[in-house]
Amino acid sequence: MLAKTFAGILLGFPLCMAIVGLAVYLWPGASEAVLIPWLVAFFPLWTVVIAATYMFRSGVRAWAWLAVANVGAFAALFLAKHTLPGI
Repeated sequence: MLAKTFAGILLGFPLCMAIVGLAVYLWPGASEAVLIPWLVAFFPLWTVVIAATYMFRSGVRAWAWLAVANVGAFAALFLAKHTLPGI
């Protein structure tokens, strides 16, 4: 139970940062207009990720899946930043 909690807290935070960054970057129009609403949505999203970690069978699975999700989210953010015109 403690491993799942720490996985949600420690790996959920960068995952939510990447998701919010990707959403702000890919949102059509001026990014300044949607930055604050997405930042407000960050903490509920982080809470959902922390709560979702309790659905895994073990803490190891939670750590592994969140690590893979982080790599995927930051890779998508990297690709979006370097291939799409934007900010």
